[in-house]
Amino acid sequence: MKPSLVITVLVLSSATASAQDVCPEFANSVNAIIKGGTAGIELGLEDAAVKQEKKGLYRGWDSSIRLNNANAKIAIKASKAPPSFAFRPVNEAVHPRQQIKLYALVTKKQYRELAVGGMNNWGGTKDKNSKDSSIELKFEKISKGCYKVTSAVELPPGQYAFSLGASPDVQGTNAGWGTTSQGQVWYGFSVK
Repeated sequence: MKPSLVITVLVLSSATASAQDVCPEFANSVNAIIKGGTAGIELGLEDAAVKQEKKGLYRGWDSSIRLNNANAKIAIKASKAPPSFAFRPVNEAVHPRQQIKLYALVTKKQYRELAVGGMNNWGGTKDKNSKDSSIELKFEKISKGCYKVTSAVELPPGQYAFSLGASPDVQGTNAGWGTTSQGQVWYGFSVK
């Protein structure tokens, strides 16, 4: 009887330790799940800026979110199964889908960029027909206040970033001339 009790305690404590090792320590942060799901490594917090750039004589201004450096600090190997991440939301009462979004970024010489809209020369917005280009995510509860996040599709090699915050959306009618990244934090990674 006692050996089975000891084994049960070991199994329960190792399952708890595993969830704690995978989940981020702080709210509003993301870990990449590594080592077969037994450990997590914190994704790097990115330095983000909203930029507007003049495009041609009549095309107006394009708006984008730019993350410093051409590559993220954390790289994940490409595989047929989408990579997994652990996310600890700020507000447990709000569905995580409303607090985190994943975007593919385009690599430029010294930064990664996500086009979010803009304005034409006559004051109209370029983002009227803009659609949400975020990558669909799946959520699975790991423990209280911590969720396993995977993309619904395979991620090809490239640069990606999670937008976290009270409003992780960056495209569509909220974009354009007045776009800001205020209240958002960005965690980037690359798939190699």
